[in-house]
Amino acid sequence: MDLKDLLGPGGPISQNMPGYEHRLQQIKVAIAIQNALKTKRHCLAEAGTGVGKSMAYIIPAAEHALNGNKVIISSHTLYLQAQLMNKDIPFVQNAIPQMPFTAVIMKGRTNYLCLNNLDAETPQLLLTSNPFFERIREWAKETQTGDVAELDFAFPEWEEICSDQDTCHRQECRFYHKCFYYKARKAASEADIVITNHSLFFSDLAIRMTDPNAGVLPDYKVVIFDEAHHLEDVATKVFGIEFSNWRIPSFLNKIRRTKGISLDPKRIQTIEKLNQDFFGIFINYQKQEFFFEDIYREQSQDEIENVVSILTTMLDGLNRELSEQETEGRQELEDRLNGLKRMCTRISEELKLLFFGTEDGYFKWGEKASSGKLANCYLRYSPLSVADLLYHSLWKQVDTAVLTSATLSNSGRFDYIKARLGIPDCVEIIEDSPFDFRNQSLLYIPKHLDFPSESPEYADKIADEIEHIVHASGGRAFLLFTSYRMMNAVYERLLTRLPYVLLKQGDMPNEQLVQEFLRLNNACLFGVHSFWEGVDIRGEALSCVVIDKLPFGVPDNPLNRARINSIKAAGRDWFREYAMPQAQIRLKQGFGRLIRKKDDRGVVAILDSRLVKKHYGKEFLKYLPPSPITHSIEDVEAFFAKVIGRRA
Repeated sequence: MDLKDLLGPGGPISQNMPGYEHRLQQIKVAIAIQNALKTKRHCLAEAGTGVGKSMAYIIPAAEHALNGNKVIISSHTLYLQAQLMNKDIPFVQNAIPQMPFTAVIMKGRTNYLCLNNLDAETPQLLLTSNPFFERIREWAKETQTGDVAELDFAFPEWEEICSDQDTCHRQECRFYHKCFYYKARKAASEADIVITNHSLFFSDLAIRMTDPNAGVLPDYKVVIFDEAHHLEDVATKVFGIEFSNWRIPSFLNKIRRTKGISLDPKRIQTIEKLNQDFFGIFINYQKQEFFFEDIYREQSQDEIENVVSILTTMLDGLNRELSEQETEGRQELEDRLNGLKRMCTRISEELKLLFFGTEDGYFKWGEKASSGKLANCYLRYSPLSVADLLYHSLWKQVDTAVLTSATLSNSGRFDYIKARLGIPDCVEIIEDSPFDFRNQSLLYIPKHLDFPSESPEYADKIADEIEHIVHASGGRAFLLFTSYRMMNAVYERLLTRLPYVLLKQGDMPNEQLVQEFLRLNNACLFGVHSFWEGVDIRGEALSCVVIDKLPFGVPDNPLNRARINSIKAAGRDWFREYAMPQAQIRLKQGFGRLIRKKDDRGVVAILDSRLVKKHYGKEFLKYLPPSPITHSIEDVEAFFAKVIGRRA
């Protein structure tokens, strides 16, 4: 199959795509992926904004799949999953009918309704009081997928009725032939291409590492990772343990909701009180993020581990008590008890590993967060590096793995991601965006600013700078921050000074914020983290992106600190090897929010004078899109005056 004919002028893609633009970069990326598939090599492919990387891997993937090779395509976000399944793949299937490939989406099992759990959720078994319960029952009769994403209302007790590994009876379940989860798995086994997400992919990989025949996904020899810059974070989470302060209370609530069992109420109360007091140690610690060693300096390690021993002993006793319950022949009650026992066993085992595990290459840490009035605490047992894990379990096992993203390289090379993920030598390609950044954009760096700090005085200066920029742009701005603290400080200073609606992350769901931003057409959106990438706003509604400072990872974050200490212990340069590559990739993501199509125009302002005053600043600038650079706010005003004049 000649990709130049398919993707080039006069080909089926151009004939079926309104507003088609010939992009040589897209063809080059597609050919590199095609060659990697044919030669059974791995491939790293960076494709800048506008290249059209989805099409560049879907077509070679479909060709390869039709030759009898199942292909897994994994993304990080639900947005991209939906775009692939609902837009990009149907387009290719329609445009190239001579490639009759099939594709399905496979999500994690908790996304699917469990008919057995739904049937058990009755007044005879459970204390059900949710007013939406009957709507769930009606939906269950109509839905073809059982996917929670179909619901147009929130159902807080979804975890009671979704598919769950602990309550699943597999082929022995009386609903097995109707099971939505197993129907999805069957469809995946029969499809040429399976769309999934990184979390499910690595969860499946972790299962295969202990039992090669127990995977959730169908067997595969080819995997394509889009948004591949997230792989290390997802793999680190999946190959470790995460234990929250709500884990045990949630389990105990399941027990309380179950009719027909008789347990010692004092045991349940004791477990709940132990859990509350135990997590109180971590919740009351002064830092938001911490190593266990930090806690042990203030609270005896022996005392904490003694509480864990008591707690797990109580849980094991509760498990025995669950095993002794009389079910009087009630199958649904026996099924629920078996599920509760498996949950109890898993909780106890993970707690023991979390506090008594001594596996080399793992470290223990925690973090706190607040959700409204609720305090959330997460304790983690994480691998220091996933490179060896992935090298042996993934890169050596599959014929071809393709990793692609708009931000995969740093300093024009793939050294960082190859080292972090353990990727061997492979096909490598970097194709820049086809957009004309020299004429479409301007990069403003106010070199008169001091180096960034968290001081109130610096927040004042940042607010003043943003006020000038946003007045020039007429609103229509994304204001991206590296911390909630600075975002909130600047927001408070500008709330009464700007004549535009100010939207702030956290005030409403992200998707709703984006919709409101588009509706208003001249708003300013204050965001952190999740707004640096994955948000695709085209046209004049977004004409300015302001970034408060270079997005270096926080050195005191336990995950960063553990990795940095490991690099330093090996005698290597942690700043060049770890901190700079991370920040370069993140900065490119933030910059990429501005120009999303060929006629977009606007300004990116990076309010960090280190770009021009520090020796490493040139390295950042060299690998950003080639926008003209100015240090003058007057140039910004002139740029927008010209753009606004044209628009008028």
